[in-house]
Amino acid sequence: MPEMLSRIADSLFWIGRYMERAEDTARILDVNYHMMLEQSNQSYRLRWEPLIVMAGEERPFQKLYKEATAHTVFEFLAFRPDNPSSVVQCISQARENARTIRERISREMWEDINGLYHMIGRFTPAEEIAAGPHRFCDAVKFACHRFRGVTDATLPHDEGWQFLRIGWSLERAEAAARLVDVQYHNLLEIPSAGGTPDNHQWMAVLKSVGAYEAYHRQYHSPIRPEKVAEMLILSPQHPRSIRFSATEVQSGLRAISGTGPGSYANEAERLTGKVLEGLRYDTIDEIFARGLHPYLSELLRTLCSIGDDIARTYFYYAVVA
Repeated sequence: MPEMLSRIADSLFWIGRYMERAEDTARILDVNYHMMLEQSNQSYRLRWEPLIVMAGEERPFQKLYKEATAHTVFEFLAFRPDNPSSVVQCISQARENARTIRERISREMWEDINGLYHMIGRFTPAEEIAAGPHRFCDAVKFACHRFRGVTDATLPHDEGWQFLRIGWSLERAEAAARLVDVQYHNLLEIPSAGGTPDNHQWMAVLKSVGAYEAYHRQYHSPIRPEKVAEMLILSPQHPRSIRFSATEVQSGLRAISGTGPGSYANEAERLTGKVLEGLRYDTIDEIFARGLHPYLSELLRTLCSIGDDIARTYFYYAVVA
């Protein structure tokens, strides 16, 4: 791939990833905060640390704060400039990538992401932390939805659009895997007074990925942990499931390489196909029999490898001595 095209593809891929990461973080912060308001003070502090684990930023957080509280977690995940995964940093990085390729994206895309960047800059961290995250998180969530809609409507659905699509789908798959892994074990380890996990907690997990209504339409039953895991891992239709997101990654990669079903053009395509075969034919009972945590840990490693292989195949256009 020529140098210029590689640079543009790289930027589009990371715009997709950063915007998806900002939205995912905002969703989890908002839902978790409201769940905490409805739970007892006894368990309040225990459930903030998993958010840091899901973000993969435990060590940086521990260097900055003594404990995970509503205040420290919100500040760290929403506003910290030295946390590369904070919402404000993700949006800043997405905007910077867009700025470097302004000639290759639509004017509406640039205006939208630039406007989002300046909008979040007007939020005062101390005020938002004191008031709670809902206003900030809601603004970020719907701004990310708007950006995706503007992108779909104004960017030609060519090779560049496919890289953007792959970026946000790969990020979404990784986020879903971390959410199920961390929250499943955390909630089972902190049962309600009756000895079983409170359905209200599982409701919050579903709401954090916009799957609450879809769950009830599909299962017509009270919320059960294993069914939540099944929906978020194996559903072929829910747009935030791992299987759906991996399907989007595969479709994007094939559109770029021109590869048909049953074959692959590079390692990223091979690994994506391998992941999807398992997601299509495994049952949730088989996954639990093998162990949910080992299964999701291996899946996350493979998803990270897919990202690395995409970079090696399409973005590395110069040798750095």
